[in-house]
Amino acid sequence: MITIDGPISFLAGGGLALACREGKKIIDRDRLFYRGMTFQATILTPVILFFMVRFPDWEWNYLFDARAFFFDNTASPWGFVILAAATAAISGSFYLGFRASEYFIAQGRPKTALNMLGAVGALVAVIMAILHDQALHLGTLAEYRAGTATLLFLHVEFMVVQGVAGVLIAGAIAWIVRSTRRGAQVA
Repeated sequence: MITIDGPISFLAGGGLALACREGKKIIDRDRLFYRGMTFQATILTPVILFFMVRFPDWEWNYLFDARAFFFDNTASPWGFVILAAATAAISGSFYLGFRASEYFIAQGRPKTALNMLGAVGALVAVIMAILHDQALHLGTLAEYRAGTATLLFLHVEFMVVQGVAGVLIAGAIAWIVRSTRRGAQVA
């Protein structure tokens, strides 16, 4: 959902920086940053774009007829620009999360970075609580308004894709952290 994609990317960037810190520095900072941005560009952003394309009304929280706006024959010429801007903002959010955590780490305040990430995580939870009905029902805007949108957990395609995406995301983050920390031990 577009309302939490940016904060999730922020959490990923900030979390990687925190997980790979040693004292007031980030272990192999440049390599970690490039690996993180590669992860954002090759895994996290494509997952988000898949949901934007496959389930646009859900992804945009049923705020408007996103399918028609972006993809139908009557699609707005601004649709592509908005999708590109949203994608850039989501990737920029990863960068901001990484840099903000890096700043606090350099100041010797990793707990402040952790608190910041906790606040962003809490924001995601609040957004999900407020938009729980939209988050839990998958369909078109018309189906959602009619109360016939499928309960998310009963939508097989969504759950399979979400499961695969979760494994890819968790696996990539684990590999990035582990390889960064292992590289520091070898050096």
